Amino acid sequence: MPQPDNTAEALRISEYRYRNLFQAMAASFWELDFAPVGTMLRDLRQAGITDLRQHFAAQPGLIRAMMQATRVIDVNDQTVALFGQGAKAPLLDHVGLFWPEASEMVYAESVLAAVSRKASYAAETRLRRLDGSEFDALFTACFPPDSLAKGILLVGVIDISARKQAQAALHRLQADMAHAARISMLGELTASLAHEVNQPLAAIATNGEAGLRWLARDVPDIDEVRQLTRRMVADARRAADIIARIRGMATRQQTEKASLALAEVVQETALFLRHELQAQGVRLNLDLAPDLPALLGDRTQLQQVVVNLALNAIQAMQQQAGALRVINISLRQPRAGEVQLGIEDSGPGIAAAQREQLFESFYSTKPGGMGMGLPICRSIVEAHGGHIHAAAAEKLGGARFVVTLPLA
Repeated sequence: MPQPDNTAEALRISEYRYRNLFQAMAASFWELDFAPVGTMLRDLRQAGITDLRQHFAAQPGLIRAMMQATRVIDVNDQTVALFGQGAKAPLLDHVGLFWPEASEMVYAESVLAAVSRKASYAAETRLRRLDGSEFDALFTACFPPDSLAKGILLVGVIDISARKQAQAALHRLQADMAHAARISMLGELTASLAHEVNQPLAAIATNGEAGLRWLARDVPDIDEVRQLTRRMVADARRAADIIARIRGMATRQQTEKASLALAEVVQETALFLRHELQAQGVRLNLDLAPDLPALLGDRTQLQQVVVNLALNAIQAMQQQAGALRVINISLRQPRAGEVQLGIEDSGPGIAAAQREQLFESFYSTKPGGMGMGLPICRSIVEAHGGHIHAAAAEKLGGARFVVTLPLA
């Protein structure tokens, strides 16, 4: 009596399990015939092509040809629901139908991962449904040696559109919070703005009156009038710059990063704060290392960070009646590739247990404080690739905030 073929039975059971898993998965799964692409890659090697990545970049049409050569053997029900229109048959074609042109390099990278004998490849990309609509997807490909040797490839797709939309909504919320912080800060800076703009306007008026007197002389002094006019132009530009910076803080302007000197940002911010410093009897010391390299950043946002930290220091020192009120702002380059901004005060300081909580939204050490200034500072600093932390002021005994930013 013939004995059952255990090998064949085990293979049948394995295939049964595989098919059940293939169909039951909540993700979209594809079984692809990759053999024609393998032939194309072998032809390239025989033609002397050794750097496939460079060759793909130089011949983008080749990537599309590989897509059209990759045939769909089977898909699961989730794939039909995600890509199709209720039927599997239209999906059993080449994969080029489902890859927009902008995503071709992701497909190319998966091919490079396969020929490099990597176990798998994963990347976020855009894919296309049969109806032409596109969506954000997490694309994964596995390269088990036995399947790859047969030219069979298994890939998975997860729709991450909802996650992307949630991330975009979060970014919009963070931008709205930053905008609200700028608006709230404008009230505190109104007196300072009036004071700073008044200075160049008064200088323009004084120089203009002096110029008219020189012109009214029996022998007008043209050289003197010319010099006074140059001063008026410079003062007018200074007033315009002050107004432009404040307007930028009040409007929803997109972040515009440019090469800038952080020392200039600090000096400009000191002008914003001059009136508030004088009103509160605070002495400001600037210790800015000369010839620091430039960094890439948004001038208005970095000004906002310095203003927020300085105003926090001023408000903290108001709690100490009769005490010396000093703020030190320093700029250093502690190591290559970064610049460090330090702002310390002679206020009451911050308990060690509170220093991490300071950067949490709605946490405040001040009565009636909103707890938004420091989280916004951290958001801006991190958006510039840097980090911020709080510590005890070594010289003044109060609080010290240190901002580290990468150089351009």
